[in-house]
Amino acid sequence: MHTDYYRMRNGIQQHCRTTRTVYHLRCDSCGAEFTKTSKQFNHRSSAHCCDVYCNPRKFAQKQSAILRKFTKWDASSSKTI
Repeated sequence: MHTDYYRMRNGIQQHCRTTRTVYHLRCDSCGAEFTKTSKQFNHRSSAHCCDVYCNPRKFAQKQSAILRKFTKWDASSSKTI
């Protein structure tokens, strides 16, 4: 996606063009499709949740609990997920 804007620099108006990378994702919680830019997108996460219909923090806690049960880590484990 390209965005255009004008800025003033040293009294001269300049035309600037930037490029954004946009990702189209499907929510793992509700199945809705949404978009995020590369700055908002979390590359380390394997699960993605929309901000409109779902609560991302609640979804992350639920995924953490499922992963801890799957790997048989107890709640006092200091390992990060």
